[in-house]
Amino acid sequence: MKFSLFYVLESPDRDFRRAYEEMLSQVEIAESLGFDGVWLAEHHGSAYGSMPSPQVAAAAVAARTTRIRIGIAVSNLTLAWPVRIAEDFAMVDVISGGRLDFGVGRGYQPHEFRAMGVADKQDVSREVFEEAFQIVTGLWTKAVGEPYTFHGKHFQIDGVDCRPAPLQQPTPPIYVASISPETFDLVADHGHNMLVTPTLMTLPELNGFVVGAKRTLMNRGRDPLSLDFPMNWQIHLADDDTQAVRQARPSLEWYFDNVMSAVPQGAATPAGYERYAALAEAAAEGAMSLTGLREGGICYVGEPDGLIREIEILREETGLDHLICWMRFGGMPHDDVVRSMELLAEHVIPHFADAPPLVPRALRHEEPTQTDKFFEIEFDDEGEVHELSRG
Repeated sequence: MKFSLFYVLESPDRDFRRAYEEMLSQVEIAESLGFDGVWLAEHHGSAYGSMPSPQVAAAAVAARTTRIRIGIAVSNLTLAWPVRIAEDFAMVDVISGGRLDFGVGRGYQPHEFRAMGVADKQDVSREVFEEAFQIVTGLWTKAVGEPYTFHGKHFQIDGVDCRPAPLQQPTPPIYVASISPETFDLVADHGHNMLVTPTLMTLPELNGFVVGAKRTLMNRGRDPLSLDFPMNWQIHLADDDTQAVRQARPSLEWYFDNVMSAVPQGAATPAGYERYAALAEAAAEGAMSLTGLREGGICYVGEPDGLIREIEILREETGLDHLICWMRFGGMPHDDVVRSMELLAEHVIPHFADAPPLVPRALRHEEPTQTDKFFEIEFDDEGEVHELSRG
């Protein structure tokens, strides 16, 4: 099982230099502690996050590390020219020695669309995202020096090259962020991975979503163990629950106050973002207090043994095999973050070091519904894969 870190890099005190240095220091520590990767998020123009260019941050991480994977969660493909995105992240892959994991999404915060000059695109953000995604992957998979042309509804590109090409061929691993089934086409048809998080849904909702996604992919001919479904989870560990709650409360509640003020809501909610408006309504009713967040499984705050139990449940219910740990949330003090990382590395990571991949419990005895089955799976009594063959 893999464990990574995650950064939006909120800076409540606006001391951006300190925030960047803390992140880079924590990433160096994470590599020494045995974490597998770090994931970086793109956000613009608010207290919610201070990493407008994750490609710049990724290059800095590459210079300070030698082993860990460098993930992007995510590059917002609706906010920038896709040729630039392809060039920047190909360069990161080369500089890092082929350590890039490329996550993509379409964004959701209206002020970011306005700030980046594409407010008129939010209602059609899925169309823009799909075209931009096609352009980025097209530029990466063509031969260097071969001109690339794309004519779509939102982008017109003629005879463009991308230099450098990514070191990982045909592309770096690609992850698609989603809380909706519409991304299944990208995942199922192209073998991409899927990023999920309970930040915008309760943990039981997320579990159902992941199982449903894997069931759909099985029925469309995908091996459920062939795809990476990392879960990004806000986590704070301390030596006991009382200490963990005391340390995490101000940072978590600050974070959720800010994110709920940034999501689309009210009568002006753009088409396709209705779920965010419902979340904002729930937050106004008190669901985003630390007590409510813990009860909904939206975060884990406590001691390491409790986290081990929760991960064991998630593995059984969803087949979780990659946990992205969001530990520096809401400007959490550096020393508290580092201690939380150390506890996870000391107690949690070793517990799952040899944990094999699992298919979700609900899917272990299901057969794909399509007539032409692509694979057949047999399980042992523990739910681990006993045999995998293609039909």
